Amino acid sequence: MKQMTHHDAELQMALSAAQIGDAASSFARSGIIRIAEPFSADVAERLHRHLDTEISWGRTFSRGEKDAWDLTPEAIAALDGDKQKAFLTAVHDTARDGFQFLFDSLIVSDDADARADRGLLIDRVVDALNHPASLDAFRAITGTPDIYRVNGQATRYLPGHFLTSHDDGIDGENRVAAYVINLTKGWRTDWGGLLQFQTGSGDVPLALKPGFNTIHLFRVPQVHSVTFVAPFAALPRYAITGWLCR
Repeated sequence: MKQMTHHDAELQMALSAAQIGDAASSFARSGIIRIAEPFSADVAERLHRHLDTEISWGRTFSRGEKDAWDLTPEAIAALDGDKQKAFLTAVHDTARDGFQFLFDSLIVSDDADARADRGLLIDRVVDALNHPASLDAFRAITGTPDIYRVNGQATRYLPGHFLTSHDDGIDGENRVAAYVINLTKGWRTDWGGLLQFQTGSGDVPLALKPGFNTIHLFRVPQVHSVTFVAPFAALPRYAITGWLCR
C-alpha cells in the first residue's frame, strides 16, 4: 500500500484508547455498536461536502440473489417516463418476496494503486481505514486479530431507495463486521432510511437513525435492512459503508 501523506493521516479515525476499550466491551456483548465522532469536525464536514457535491453517482440494484447491477449516471438520466416506471416495477417485483436493494453508490477499489490513481477523497478515506493504526483499532474492537483489509463504497439513499433483509454473509469474502460511517445531517426518523436489525421471527429489537459523524459497526452474519426512504424525505441519506475482512 502506498504511504499516506501527512494530509492523508488527518483522515484517520481519532479514537482514544478509552473509546476503543468501551467499544470492544459493547461489541462483545451485543455485536452492534455506535461510535460517536470518530473523525474530527473538519474531516466530517469535508466528507459530507464530498458526498453532497463532488461525486458522480451511479445507481445499484439486484438482478439475482446478491448479484449487484449498476447504472451509470447517463443511464439514470435516460430513465424517464415509461422506462422509469418499468424499471421500478421490476425492482419492486423482486423486493416483494426476495432480496433487493436500490440506492446510489460509488465503489472504491480494493487495490491501493487504483485508489491512488483516482485520488478522490473517498478513496483516501478507505486508504486511511486500511492504515495499520486503523486496522489495529478494528482488531481490538471486534476481538479479531486477523482483520487485514477494509473495503468501502460511498452511498446515497434518496426517496424510494431501500435495502431488504440480508445477513452480509457471502462465501469467500471472510467478512468479520460491517461498518457504516454516517454523514447525514438533519435526518428525521419519520423519513425512513433506518438501519434495523431483525430477530428470527422478523421482529425489530433495534433500529438506528442515520446521523452525522458516527460509525455503526456490527458483527457478520446478522440479519439487517435499511428501511424505505419516504417520498417526503427532504435530504439525502449519506454514508460510507463496507466490511472488515479476515
